[in-house]
Amino acid sequence: MKKISCLGILVMDVLSGPLSSYPIPGRKTQVISENIKFMPGGGAANSSSALGQMGLDVSVFSKVGNDPNGIFIINELKRNNVNTDGIVISDTDVTPFTFVGIHKNGDRTFIHTPGANKTFRLEDMGNEKILGSDILLYQDLWVLPLIDGKPGAELLKEAKSGGATTILDECWGLGPDRRIFEEMLPYLDYVLPSLDDMRVIYPGRTASEIAGHIISLGCKNVVLKMGADGCLLVNGKETFTIPSAVKKIVDTTGAGDCWDAGFIAGIANGLSFKDAAETGTATAAICIENIGGAVGIPPYEEIISEM
Repeated sequence: MKKISCLGILVMDVLSGPLSSYPIPGRKTQVISENIKFMPGGGAANSSSALGQMGLDVSVFSKVGNDPNGIFIINELKRNNVNTDGIVISDTDVTPFTFVGIHKNGDRTFIHTPGANKTFRLEDMGNEKILGSDILLYQDLWVLPLIDGKPGAELLKEAKSGGATTILDECWGLGPDRRIFEEMLPYLDYVLPSLDDMRVIYPGRTASEIAGHIISLGCKNVVLKMGADGCLLVNGKETFTIPSAVKKIVDTTGAGDCWDAGFIAGIANGLSFKDAAETGTATAAICIENIGGAVGIPPYEEIISEM
């Protein structure tokens, strides 16, 4: 079984909904929510949890505070068969926290406290274990300010030179940054971003033009996630569009992260670029039918059998 390392953020998520609106000071100071759920969030938590539930060998590398939220996240990841030895526990930082408002149409809005994400450095953990993997997923670009850019690019370069398959995803985080994104591209086998976020750093370009530009900067394979419109796959030889497999929308939290997990599971099991992307699409659809970022993900063999 291939070893997978997931570098990114771990967040204590509190999900509440459905929300009709947010409170307005002095006018509407309270809104009612029917449900609330506490669970690990952030790209690294969601992707690694989904991979662990699918039965793959996955380790997560991140930083949390030495507080109840951090302990809760670690225990929940272990419950989902994730190796947590690579998590740094800080006595001076709080565990990252996000209030996730779930709206009636499945959209989400966030109130976020970065906490330990702002101080996390590669030097905190050493790179020996993370570089010993067969697949390295660099999750959550634009959220780790002391790793994104040159340090992260050097890590990807070293992993790739050692024979690992390197993969990157991003999230809005501290704001899309084209320079940082392009600094990472030469050392990637796959990049899996949101088309909406790419349009912020490449305004006025079509999806095909954005994918072509990314390929020209050194990344071998591009997947642009397009939400309800599915995803666009591009490499130097082929272009595919895969439709969404969603049948029921409950909560879209973590859908992109679970897409990544399904895709990586496919790559780890020797599937083609297109077939792995279809596995990612099926995994994201399962995620969207549940509240939370990586809930109810079945074993890999079950996902494949239902496709």
